[in-house]
Amino acid sequence: MNDIERLLNDLKKVDPKIRKQATQSLWMRWYQECGEAAERKLYAGIRFMDLGELSRARLHFADLVDQFPEYTEAHNKLATVLYLEGNYEAAIAECRKVVERIPHHFGAWNGMGMCLFHLGRLNEAIHSFQKALEIQPYAEDNRHYIGLCRGKLN
Repeated sequence: MNDIERLLNDLKKVDPKIRKQATQSLWMRWYQECGEAAERKLYAGIRFMDLGELSRARLHFADLVDQFPEYTEAHNKLATVLYLEGNYEAAIAECRKVVERIPHHFGAWNGMGMCLFHLGRLNEAIHSFQKALEIQPYAEDNRHYIGLCRGKLN
């Protein structure tokens, strides 16, 4: 079993400390995927998001994606900003790029589900939240949104 498989298995463990450590380790791998320079630029974009400067963050992440097209986490952060700006279709497109490259990226599955939920595409949202839940079965947020979607469908 390789490190990724071990971390993915740890996400399913009952012990919340093990799950938290696995979650953090996966995020760290995704952040460091393209080296230190790309990671530094990713954190700069995150700072713009934290400051509420979404336009600057979007431009920053778009530039990062241009510089490092294979940097999956840059696509994921661009999707996050697009979601926060209400540009759900563009965010979904970025999330799809992420899960094509990293099918176990629970954050992108959740993000895609959130976008689909806001667009009223509830069956598709349920599918995305279920994919995230398969990877992270203790992530109650996904379970909550599956329930909301099903409630709106009935």
